[in-house]
Parts: sequence; C-alpha cells; structure tokens
Amino acid sequence: MPLSSPAFLPTQGIEHLRTTLQTRTWERATRALLDDLDLPQDARILDASRLTIDDVFHAALPPARFDAVRARFQLCTLGRAAEQLEVYRRLVAPGGVLILEEPDTRSWLYEPYAPATQHLIGRVAQALTAAGGNLDAGRRLPALLRDAGLEPQVRTHALGLEAGHPDLRMPLQLADALSTRLSDILGVDGLAGLREESANELDTANRRGTTFTLVQAWARVS
Repeated sequence: MPLSSPAFLPTQGIEHLRTTLQTRTWERATRALLDDLDLPQDARILDASRLTIDDVFHAALPPARFDAVRARFQLCTLGRAAEQLEVYRRLVAPGGVLILEEPDTRSWLYEPYAPATQHLIGRVAQALTAAGGNLDAGRRLPALLRDAGLEPQVRTHALGLEAGHPDLRMPLQLADALSTRLSDILGVDGLAGLREESANELDTANRRGTTFTLVQAWARVS
C-alpha cells in the first residue's frame, strides 16, 4: 500500500504537485549545470524523481552507486528535507555530486499586475506550508547542505514568459493540485471565486510574466 508522507498530503497529491512543477522550461538549466560539472562521459546519474516515497524512506537502495544524484522539486513537496538529503547523499559515490533544485517564489510576478493571481500564489504557498511542504524551499538549500557538512555552490534562474506561454497558468494548476487544502483555507466558494478571477487575468491577451526562481545548489560528496 503506498505510503502517505507525514505532511498529510497523500502520495498521489505529492506526485501531482511534482508533475505540475516539472515543466520542460527547466530542462535547459539542468542540462547546462550537468555540462558545466564536467562529469565523466559514462557518468551514472540518478534522477531522484524516479524514486517513489517508499524507495526513499524504506527501500534498501545500494549506497555510493552514482556519480551524480539530482533532485528537482523533491524537497518542497514533501517536507522531509533533512531525511531526503541524507538518503540522496548516501547514494552518491565518493567524489560525486549531489544536486538539489528547488523554487523561490519571490520573482514570480505578472505584467500587467495580476492581483488575484498573486493572491492565489500566496495562498498556494500557504496551503503547501500547512501540508508540511515549502514552495520557497530554494532559499534554504545552501544552509541545508552546509548543515550536512557539505560545501554548496549555487546558481539561480528566473525566466521571462511571453504572452500565451503555457507556464503562465501554473498558479491555476498548483491550485487544482492543492484544492482540498485551499478549500479548507478559503472555503469552496472562496477558492472557486479566486480561481475564476485569476483565470480571467491570465486569459488577458497581453499578459506576460516571470517564473519563480529555480535555485540550483550542488556539492561534492567525499
């Protein structure tokens, strides 16, 4: 039977959130970092998104197996960052690299200003926090790695989105993924009203925006 995390989001809900965040927008940033790390051509790289929650916390995964382990949006949705970091680190071979990629919402803005959508983003962050996660987990990555005895390096990316870009609608998609939590906070009618106002703003023909910031933090594992 699939486990639910102690963050009180069911496993299915966590996967829905991760799928929503994992747009193709960030693939170039991840690939650029991997290229800059100058890993061996035959490097064994583990994408942690392929691991289930059961895999991370209960499976006997072989230690020191990979030259790099990268985890994108795995910490923000689960709320067990220190435990997850310990598992990921154990999978990295000596001299390998642990890569964490998480969001920071401070750059997430719309032009012209979209008040309902900005309010919805704040409520989504509140709902995720109430469920044990953290939509601003990127801000904590350097400290998290230092606390684990590692020496982090950091790179950040925020992208401009032109009118019509599908990622402009991400606040609506995240709200759908957290609809039960948001209904508890706003009420069913309150959520429906805020979502409708936001959708109307985002349907405006000239609406542009800036993504949240992708924070990439990585460290060599000895």
